[in-house]
Amino acid sequence: MRTLAIGDIHGNYKALMQCFERSKFDDNKDRLIVLGDVYDSFPDSSKCVEELMKIEDLIWIKGNHDEWVRMWFEDEWEESPLNEIGWLSQGGYNTKESYHSEQGEFDQEMFNRHKEFIKNMVLYHIDIENRLYVHAGINWSMPIEKQKDQEIYYWDRLTYTLHSLVHQDKGTTFPYKEVFIGHTDTTRDDPTGNPVKRANLWNLDQGAGWRGKMTIMDVDTHEYWQGDWNTERHR
Repeated sequence: MRTLAIGDIHGNYKALMQCFERSKFDDNKDRLIVLGDVYDSFPDSSKCVEELMKIEDLIWIKGNHDEWVRMWFEDEWEESPLNEIGWLSQGGYNTKESYHSEQGEFDQEMFNRHKEFIKNMVLYHIDIENRLYVHAGINWSMPIEKQKDQEIYYWDRLTYTLHSLVHQDKGTTFPYKEVFIGHTDTTRDDPTGNPVKRANLWNLDQGAGWRGKMTIMDVDTHEYWQGDWNTERHR
């Protein structure tokens, strides 16, 4: 059994299937760790979730876009309508449309299944090799089990933009064998679209929700496969 981690999917069904095909991912034998943000941006979020539901050994790390969709599923946006507008402007419209048929009919059965399935998301995962998987980052000033601010796991930017650079400059590492994150599009730093490694941290968000690539990586060998460059930007 291989363990593979995949960066932000953002409804990009075409790139997701390319990653699965090129990595020869096996739904029944391989473990997949999704680093968050399955939803929003591209038009096929619901199709992406349908594919993930076929995987026998799946760990879905919660991303900030996934949390927005969870709030829609649970009808929590009435309590914060201004935040709902922000979600819709960041790809939420495409996600809502993905639950409609080509004839415009809302698929209530699929909606209900995904509403239950998304409850399996976790804030982070630490495997038996002491590798940490989290969408954005953590508060590095305290042990992870003592952190109370859940939003930092899927909103943090400092883990990549500051702490990883400090460790790289000083020749030090994060207190795990390796750390795998997404959340921050690396094509701003590396236009090649390849995964970025700083110290012992890997960022696997190569802009699949924008005009970048999707990355899936074998976490033991660090071999990776990618979808094609996006030719269109969606939101």
